[in-house]
Amino acid sequence: MRINKSRYLALVLIIVFVLISASSYAQFGDIGFPDDVDDEPVAPISGLIALGLAVGGYLGIRQTRKQD
Repeated sequence: MRINKSRYLALVLIIVFVLISASSYAQFGDIGFPDDVDDEPVAPISGLIALGLAVGGYLGIRQTRKQD
């Protein structure tokens, strides 16, 4: 299979963009809050969220199988 110049250039540009963006995100890892920040208590996750995810998954699977 022969790769023409435009596809090769697009591939190289995508790889360069991914590598540059990944290294730029890595620079923000050491930024944090000062020690005097008052943390809020952790909010509990409701059981209805799991039920909603299950129902949404069921409806999504049913819809995709109906399309076939």
